[in-house]
Order: sequence, then structure tokens, then C-alpha cells
Amino acid sequence: MDYTYDHSALETNESTVQYRAAQVWYNPIEWLDNGYTVYVDENGNRTDTGGIPAYRFPVEDYYSNISANYVRQDTRAADNNTINAYTTYNLRLGVEKEHAFKFMAGMNQVTSKWSSHQTERSGLIDQTNPQFHLAGGVYNGDGNRNWEGQLGFFGRVNYAYADRYLLEANVRRDGSSKFPKHLRWRTFPSFSAGWVFTNEPLAQSITKVVSFGKFRASWGSIGDQSVPNTLYRAVMANATSTWLDGSNKRMPLFGTPALIDRNITWQRIETLDLGVDLRFLDNKLGVTFDWFKRDTKDMIVPGNELPVTLGTSSPKGNFGHLQTKGWEVSLDFNHRFANGVGVNATFSLSDAITTVIQGADYHKPWEVRSVYDEFSTGRRYGDIYGLVTDRLFQKEDFEYDATGKNIVRTNVIYKGTLRSTNKQTARYPVYQVQYEDGDKLVFAPGDVKFKDLDGDGYINAGSATNGDHGDLAVIGNSTPRYEYSFRIGADYKGFDISIFCQGIGKRKIWGSGQLAIPGFNAKEGAIPKAFATDYWREDRTDAFYPRAWDLGNNNTGFSMQRQSKYLLNMAYLRVKNINLGYSFQQNLINKVGLTKARLYLSLENFITFDNLRGLPVDPEAISGYSMFTSGHTYNLGRTGTGTPVFKSLSFGAQLTF
Repeated sequence: MDYTYDHSALETNESTVQYRAAQVWYNPIEWLDNGYTVYVDENGNRTDTGGIPAYRFPVEDYYSNISANYVRQDTRAADNNTINAYTTYNLRLGVEKEHAFKFMAGMNQVTSKWSSHQTERSGLIDQTNPQFHLAGGVYNGDGNRNWEGQLGFFGRVNYAYADRYLLEANVRRDGSSKFPKHLRWRTFPSFSAGWVFTNEPLAQSITKVVSFGKFRASWGSIGDQSVPNTLYRAVMANATSTWLDGSNKRMPLFGTPALIDRNITWQRIETLDLGVDLRFLDNKLGVTFDWFKRDTKDMIVPGNELPVTLGTSSPKGNFGHLQTKGWEVSLDFNHRFANGVGVNATFSLSDAITTVIQGADYHKPWEVRSVYDEFSTGRRYGDIYGLVTDRLFQKEDFEYDATGKNIVRTNVIYKGTLRSTNKQTARYPVYQVQYEDGDKLVFAPGDVKFKDLDGDGYINAGSATNGDHGDLAVIGNSTPRYEYSFRIGADYKGFDISIFCQGIGKRKIWGSGQLAIPGFNAKEGAIPKAFATDYWREDRTDAFYPRAWDLGNNNTGFSMQRQSKYLLNMAYLRVKNINLGYSFQQNLINKVGLTKARLYLSLENFITFDNLRGLPVDPEAISGYSMFTSGHTYNLGRTGTGTPVFKSLSFGAQLTF
């Protein structure tokens, strides 16, 4: 039995930092030197003769991501109590004690209580001395307190007969304060069985080849209560009005109470596993294989969409069901040759596919379910719907006037509306007017040409449903597939080397942000070299990316619709570690009072193989963040905008006296 009491207290004092930087939203301004225009050559270097007028980015004063300066103090205190207790009893029966039993029973309890308070005052006068007394603005404060508790009882029975037949049964009875009183207790059983066939008398003839062999199977369920502890309470969001009442006081505001499902309860995860463990050649070679099916039942997801006139969103409930089927295989090998060379290796490979058995749209007919809903009933989780890229339009795809400079315009009728667009030279042209906008956004040489999958002569997404998805198709899947790792090592006469690698064999994503989407925003500053050197121009018609276009801070737009060609291939192989070492012989180090002496050199994350065409994106870390904001959410979701993976080299000595 053990009891743990933990008290944590956190106090944060902060204020804004003033700095001078380029304007977030800007228009370049003329570069003047003592009132005279500065001229530069084609490389941006100042010149006294010729050149073109130069422009600069405007700068202004900022206060750490907000429009005003402030001083703030936050405090948070939490008390946690944990009790664990269990007991075991072993029993052996039979003439040769071949019947082995083990019993276990126990309980655990966790309670947490916390409170927080924040006070802020604007108008800080002296930034070098951030104190409330040196701020003359408005006070703002907030606070919160809450608690939660979990209690569980568990038991286990193990039985083994002659180390050949193995059985195990478990049961848990768990309760959580996060659910209503009539639904907070649930029972979760699990069972497993194994057969060590190499311990059978009839199997002794094969033990020279199969050193060990075991078949096993298991089924079990566990509860998941990783949800907010106010999920079944109708909570109203609060705020303060910016308007003043008759007494010059700001009025409190409260939002619409959230709808709740009174029957919300535990999420249940059930897992079925079938496996085999084998060892060969006097235990030098090992093979393990598992096939599993995992069902996440009673998932807490939003319910059916409700009319917007209701004034609030639909309540969450136990409406979801995900099913994952997969397998995993691992190999290991150890051997030492007669000349003293030792080798060892391990390898593992796994794969899994997740299907949405029931999502929030399960009440809707299949044909009206959206293809953009990743939790849509009956669909493989992670599937990406998009257009299929054909190629980039070239000049010969369009008809020009007699001057050879202007593309001839033509009128087409799209969904009953007359649309004007550039005339194509193909015998059966396919027009993409769905993604055009008058005279500004019109497909021309250098833009993306999509494939007409439904053969209607136009490119569109239909109603983006299962029954009408137009030219959309599944172009990839964002779930990691074929995850693998391997380690290879060898040693000889004190020298040793080991290499560890890991990677993913298949994964696609539609990127987000300036590092993944060409033309994401012209005002984002620097862009990846891959974009800047490989976009379509009249003198570079074989480019990979389309002609330059400003998407205005969007991940899709115009010809950069979600499509097959510009999905990011996130498959990779990374050499995580290379370790070299030398251990001195024992008879040498004994003379200086050492029992062990080893020199080593270690390289971490030095080599990565990927398919990102030079984009500065780490295939292991997809979503980004900003370290300069308190919530670190500014770049959240933008691909590759987090802290880059560091390469490190270290060397040293390990001495044992």
C-alpha cells in the first residue's frame, strides 16, 4: 500500500516587452536618404547611376503580440491525493506442483482539487520595473476552482499448468466524478490465454530448431474518462461587456447554456489480440507476430447537427465508434562468430487501418454524408478527398488572337449561369470555372489542370457528399502506415558500433501555412527555396509548382485546390542514432585502478531521408506552434513551423572505478 500527497503552487509575473519590427500588414514605402530617392540595381545593391527606385518595409513599435502594455500576475495551486493498495497470494497444487495459481486484488483512488487566479492592469508606465503601482490602466481579473476524483477496484487470477497452458482473468470496477451519479460506475473485464507448445513432450524433437514457441490470445476492455469534468453540466460562458452602464461600470455577460446529454458516460476501448512468439537456433533468432482489433466504443462526439435557430451547438454524447485493425511483426538476432565478432539486430514493422463504424452523422442517409467529415460513418479514418491533378496548363492549351498575345475569351453555361473564361484548344475542353472569379481569377498558362473524373466537362466538387462528390476522389490518407524501426550493432575486440533508424512507409497530408502551401501569403516574408526556384514561368514551363499567386493567408484557393500532386508525402527514414565506442582491455585498465573504461562518439538525428522536395518541414512534427505567445497557438496547425529537430554530436569517456 502507498499513499502520495502532492501539492503544487505556481506563480507567474509577466509584462509586455516593447520592440520594433516590420508591420504585420504593410505596403512597401519609398526608401529615402535625407529626402532623396535611393536607387538600386537588379540585385538590390545601391547605385549612384541608373537603377530603379528602392522600397523598404515599414516598421513600428509592438507590445508582445497585443496592442497595449500591461503587467499581470497569475497564481495556481493544486492538491492531489493518490492511494494504491493491492495484495497477492500464490498457490501450487498437484503431485508435482504442476498447477500454479496467483491471485491479486487491489484498489486505487485519485482526487484532485485546484484553484487559480489572474490579475492584470494595463498602462504600464515603466517597462523596466513592471509593478501594479506603476500601471495606470484598467484592472482585469479572473479566477476558477474545480475538483475531480476517481476510484477503482481490480482483481486478477492467473493459472498455469506445467508451464504449458496459461490463463488469466482480470476485472476492474471504476468510478469517475466526471459523469452523472447514475452512470459514473462501469465494469471492465479482460481475459487472456497462452499455450507454450515447445514445452509439450511431443515437441522435444523440434526444440533444436524451434527453441521456444507460444501461441496467445487476449481480449480486454478498459475505460477512458479523459474528458472535461463539466461535460454533463450546463455551463454558461462568462465575459464582461465593453459597454458601460449608468454608473460607468461594465456589465457582466453570460452566454447560452450548453446543451447536455444526461446519459453521457465512460468511453470503452475493447481490444482483441492474437499472437505468436517463436525463437529459433538456440534462441539466437526471435520472431513475434500480433494481429489486433481495437474498438473504441461509446466515443464522446457531438451529436446530429441542429438548426442554427436553436442558438447553440448540439450536445456531446456517447455516439461514436471507431474500429482499428492492424498487425505488428518484430525480429531480433544475436550471434557471436568463432573469430570473436558479435552481431545483433532488431527490426519491427506495424500497420493499422481505422474505420469509423459510427459517427455523429449516423442518422443521415449514406448519400448525403459529407466527404469532408473525417468522422463520417462508414468511412476509413484519415482519408483525404480532393481533385486529381492532371498537369500544368501551357500556352498551347489556349487559343490566342491574331496578335498572339491575348487569349481569346469564350462563354460557357455552368449550372445555368453564363460564365466567361479563357478558350481552350482541346477538342473536348474541360473548364474549371467553379474556381474562377470574373476577370481576375481565370485559368491561364501555368495554372493547374485537373482531371474530369465524372466526365461532365467541368471540374467541381458536386455537393461534396458520398452520393454527389463530382470530381473529388480519395487522393491520400493522413494516418501513418507501415511504421518501422531497426537497430544494427556489432562489436569486435573492444570496438563497438550501433545504428538505430525509424520511419514511416506511407502517409500523406494536405499541408498548412507558408512552408507547405505555395503562395500561402505574399506578406509572410521568406518562402522555401523549393517554391522560389521551381514555380512556372514562361522560361520554366517544366516547373513543379504553378505560377505564382497570392492565396491571401489560405491553404486552398484558385488552382491550389486540395489535390493529389501537392499533397505532402510524409514518409521518411531517419537515422536517429549512430554510436561508436572502444572499451579498453581489462588487463590494461586494472593497472590504474579502473574496472571499466570506454570512449564513445554519438550522433543524433544526423541523417533524414524524405520525399518533401527540399521543403524545410520535419516529417515527424507536422503541426507547428509559436514560442513567442503565451498559448503557443499562433502557428498551431501550420506545417513545419515548430522548433526544428536538432542534430547533436557528443563524445566522451565512461570510467568505472
